[in-house]
Amino acid sequence: MVDQWPLWVYERDKALFTGGFARLARDGAFARAELPYASTFTACGHAAIGTGAPPAVSGVVGNQWWRRDEAKEQPAEYDPASPVLALGGGPGGRRGDLPPQSVKETGSSRALRVEGTADALRRATGGRAHSVAIALKARAAVFVAGQHPDLAVWYEAAAGGMTTSLAYAPVAPAWLAQLGRDKPADRFLAETWQPRDAALLAHQTGIADDMPGEGGQMGMTAAFPHAVGDPKVLVHTPFADQLVMDAALASLDAMQLGADDVPDLLAVSFNAHDYAGHIWGPDSWEVLDLTLRLDALLGQLFDELDRRLGRTGWAVVLTSDHGATPIVERAKIPGSRRIPPAEIAAAAGGDVFVSSGNIYLTKVPQDLNAIAAKVAEVPNVAAVGQTAPMIGHCDDQEALFRAICLAIVPGEAGELFVIPQRGSLISEYATGTHHDAPFDDNRFVPLFVMAPGLAPQTGTASLLQVAPTVAALLGIPPPDHATERPLFGLH
Repeated sequence: MVDQWPLWVYERDKALFTGGFARLARDGAFARAELPYASTFTACGHAAIGTGAPPAVSGVVGNQWWRRDEAKEQPAEYDPASPVLALGGGPGGRRGDLPPQSVKETGSSRALRVEGTADALRRATGGRAHSVAIALKARAAVFVAGQHPDLAVWYEAAAGGMTTSLAYAPVAPAWLAQLGRDKPADRFLAETWQPRDAALLAHQTGIADDMPGEGGQMGMTAAFPHAVGDPKVLVHTPFADQLVMDAALASLDAMQLGADDVPDLLAVSFNAHDYAGHIWGPDSWEVLDLTLRLDALLGQLFDELDRRLGRTGWAVVLTSDHGATPIVERAKIPGSRRIPPAEIAAAAGGDVFVSSGNIYLTKVPQDLNAIAAKVAEVPNVAAVGQTAPMIGHCDDQEALFRAICLAIVPGEAGELFVIPQRGSLISEYATGTHHDAPFDDNRFVPLFVMAPGLAPQTGTASLLQVAPTVAALLGIPPPDHATERPLFGLH
């Protein structure tokens, strides 16, 4: 997975790739893939990729949502019973001694209501297969393989680097602790991110490095260079992709992936792409430089798999969880703007909470029709309506409203949904971009399948076809709630 990789950006840049992306384009099959649901967020996308089910079935509402039992917003991966495990050192894995469960963050797939590919693989192989999910973000790692992979790994600065939670292990696995010592995350804090080829970036993007609407978050400026200095900055840089790749390569031996004739699953999500897109925009110098570096990293990964397993010993599916809306300041749609969630809440009367395209009532009962009418008057709101009447009736809806219906999670969705107009955002950030509107910029992503015996070809796809396609490559039945067919005639 390449987090936040719009099809429109891939099409612009595809001629520049020389590494892993180029190999996929040359030797693999390609599809123009669509997200059929409206909640175009990281957690929802990774859950859809892992299970083959839309949010209405998977149970994943957004990156975070209002938890009614706590009267509080919590992240998608939230699970009080699954604290993140420290690696035995302080931030970066070098300093101090932390007890095994001393980090306040938590993480598991508790919100996921249906099984995923790792679960189907375990059942089909009688537990003999291995499965691991590795990502920069917790919400990517815990959902992308399903409910119970053997291990899910992600980056937590306070825990000392790439780690996991109590949901997956009683203590941080020894190989992750060793990775934190050998290749600590804080080795990158002294780095400064410089563009490798500024002239190429300027020519390809057609914009200046320092453009209106870029930067301004996390203390980062609009233009290169970018000094790291802080873990909050690190995740927006290509150095974070290296952290993920280090863990992925280490997992090959640690998890004995490909060591026997039983198929194994390695799911890797490169999330720095999304963090950078939010700060500088998906068509910025920064995102292009990061993508070109990721192209080289993927080439190295594929070469290593060739070396270990032979060119016919492995297969890969690569796609993205969602696209992105262009920076508002250079939007082609007149009048595009950032809509602060507080503006929607104020229009609704104040007794609501706005999260991940949902409006939650914090004081009940209230007149939902009246609230919807008030929110509809907010400039650049495209659609607002009640969620309850749509549940179970998605096939009766068309176009935008079918996509909205497929994103409504019974029992967890807000009483109302709200969608911005194309080109606009619902965001508290004064700069950067987002991907909260179910329009083409956000719903179409590239998808590649490269496997022994599969001829290069092109087509169209739904993101819900990823799980059954991966299952077909593994030679197992798909997850229970994956209803779409595998791509490219695989079976």
